[in-house]
Amino acid sequence: MKYRLPANIASAQDLKDLILEVREYAGWYEHESIKKRMDVEHMSEQPTLSPSTIELIHEWSASKSISVQSLDNLIKALQEYVDTAPTITLTLAAPPTGTVKANLVNWCRENIAPNILVTFKFNATLLGGMVVRYGSRVFDWSFRRQLLDSRQQFPEILRRV
Repeated sequence: MKYRLPANIASAQDLKDLILEVREYAGWYEHESIKKRMDVEHMSEQPTLSPSTIELIHEWSASKSISVQSLDNLIKALQEYVDTAPTITLTLAAPPTGTVKANLVNWCRENIAPNILVTFKFNATLLGGMVVRYGSRVFDWSFRRQLLDSRQQFPEILRRV
């Protein structure tokens, strides 16, 4: 898929939610297309879509007209994206704010892979920093890990204070 996802679509779950919205829209569109061909005047209300879904559908249909087939192709492309994109998990000491989340997602997409999906977790016992999981590799840059690694030096530091 050539389309670059916005930073607010960070994880596989976010992308699956987006796919559900596109499927709902595709179902509505197909139903309305049938009504139009049959000259039925009553139109159903379009489903409410998130700004990300609206942007995605507009971007997808920029070079071609919207049709049932093009929406099905979009759903297939999104599903393939979920199935093949690399995934990284970031565990923070607190839930990230929207800005922090967007900055971390943008950084990962610029420096690791443009199609990477980022899952966020939080664990207050980290005290600060983060733990990064990518495949079977774990990188622990938490404050807790630093304290545990320096536990022999900790009493000496406290005596100097």
